[in-house]
Amino acid sequence: MSDGLRIDDSTPRVRVLTLDRPQRLNALDGPTLIALRAAVEGCSAPGHDIRVIVIRGEGRAFCSGTDLKWIAEHALHDPAAHLQNQDRMQAAYQGLESARQVVIACVNGIAVAGGLELALSCDIVVADEDAMMGDEHIRKNLFPSGGSTQRLPRRIGLPRALYYLLSGRRMSGREAERIGLAALAVPGAELQATVMQLAQEIAEADPHALASLKYTARRAPELPLHDGLALERWMQFRYRLESPALADGVTQFAAGKAGPREEKS
Repeated sequence: MSDGLRIDDSTPRVRVLTLDRPQRLNALDGPTLIALRAAVEGCSAPGHDIRVIVIRGEGRAFCSGTDLKWIAEHALHDPAAHLQNQDRMQAAYQGLESARQVVIACVNGIAVAGGLELALSCDIVVADEDAMMGDEHIRKNLFPSGGSTQRLPRRIGLPRALYYLLSGRRMSGREAERIGLAALAVPGAELQATVMQLAQEIAEADPHALASLKYTARRAPELPLHDGLALERWMQFRYRLESPALADGVTQFAAGKAGPREEKS
């Protein structure tokens, strides 16, 4: 355990990062944000072969957002300190988006305000059907600083995003799946096993392919279709040069020795 974050590398090629402040519903203080960013950056350190990062919360919450008690004690009356903590949050969340690894949010319980923003920074969201997710800043007379005004419209579209941002209403995990915020919603008892099975399946893929696919797909909303297709063509060519797995896969497929991976039931 380190500064509110527990790191588990027991699953090959998968790093599980657990927010471990259950007494504060895993609210994010300065040290936890620093530890989260460092743990994500450490996945790409020499000697590591981490292909998937799982973010989860200990106890009955994924993350309840910024720790307002910590802010009141350390930054409320110091504008420079407050901005510094906002920078920490944005750096941690942007680190998840830009990581070479695939990042999965395992959303149990409460994921509100900065906790929702944390989930939105991940590549794939898998939620407990009964999880409670929402922005909620408006209800506390606060303004978002972890990216929900930008990431939520990109994830679920502007009309729905404005509905949730301006009302501060929560959604269940089932609703999050229905509107496209979550890729999957499952019963709470199945959440951990479902996420770890998904993580292990993804971790079997070539790391160069995973990183290239993530980068290219994340650029799609920013680019006109013509430019996006040009980027895809370039990334495919670059992957061909950099990864021996492509040549091996083509050779084996042509020889009838390999095919698409079957879905696991």
